[in-house]
Amino acid sequence: MRLKLSLIPLNPKTVVPINYNYPLSSALYKILARAAPDYAKWLHVNGYRSPAERFIKLFTFSRLYLPGKPLLRNRTLAAGDDRPWFLHISSPMEFDFVQNFVMGLFEEQKLEIGGPGAVGHFLIESIETLPEPEFSSHMHGKTLSPIVCTTKRETEGRVQKYFYRVTDDDLPQALRQNLLAKYETIYGKPCNSQGLQVQFDMDYFQQRGERRVSKLIIIKEGTREETKIKGFEVPFSMNGSMELMRIAWHCGLGDKNSMGFGMVDLW
Repeated sequence: MRLKLSLIPLNPKTVVPINYNYPLSSALYKILARAAPDYAKWLHVNGYRSPAERFIKLFTFSRLYLPGKPLLRNRTLAAGDDRPWFLHISSPMEFDFVQNFVMGLFEEQKLEIGGPGAVGHFLIESIETLPEPEFSSHMHGKTLSPIVCTTKRETEGRVQKYFYRVTDDDLPQALRQNLLAKYETIYGKPCNSQGLQVQFDMDYFQQRGERRVSKLIIIKEGTREETKIKGFEVPFSMNGSMELMRIAWHCGLGDKNSMGFGMVDLW
C-alpha cells in the first residue's frame, strides 16, 4: 500500500538538512512507535528475515517534494513558497507497517525532520491512499528516490562494498535477485514467475551525464558513524514478471529502501 502525506510547515522559513534521509527515516520510526512501540523497535533493530539470512525492513519512502523552486543554503533545503510539501511512503505489510503507521499519525499529526544545521517542523494535513498501477508484462518506470544497489568486490586485495553504476552489465540481475528475495520474505515461498528484465534509458543517461544522474547522500552526517551512499536516478523499463514489478512498486528497487532509496513509479 502507498500513502501520500501532505505536510504543512509550521514556520514560514522552515528548512531541513540537505542530507535528510536519515532524519526523515528516524521520524517515520517515531510515528510508528506511537501506535506500536514494540513493533517499531523490532523493525528498526531487526526486520523481516530473508531466505539469505539478511534482514529486510520492507518499506520505502520518496524524496521530499517541495513547492516552488527549492532553495539550497548552507547545506539546508527550503521551499520556494508556502504551499504544502509532499512525501510518499510504501510497504506491502498492510497489517504490520501501514496500519500501525496510520494509527501513529492519528496519535499526533506532526512530523519533525532534524539534523546538522536545521530542524523542520510540519503538521500532517492529510493522508491519501494511492492506488496500485495496472500491472502488465511491460512497464515504464521513474525514480521517486535514488536507486541504490550494492555488492562486495575485491579491490587491491581487500573486499569492499561496491555501489553499482547504471552502466554495470550485472546491475539488472542484481536488482532482479533483490526483488526475488523480497518476494520470498513476504510470502514465504519462491516467486513462480522469476523472469524479469530491467533496462535503463541509456539515451537519458548519455544526455544528462553520469555526474547529473548520480546522487551522493550522507547518512548520520557529522557523526562518527557517517556513511556515504551512492545512488542514481534514471528512467527505466521492466519486462516480464508482474509479481516482481508489484514488489518493486511496494518495497522499492535495490537496497537501503527504509532509508528512502529505490522508490519507483510504474505505468
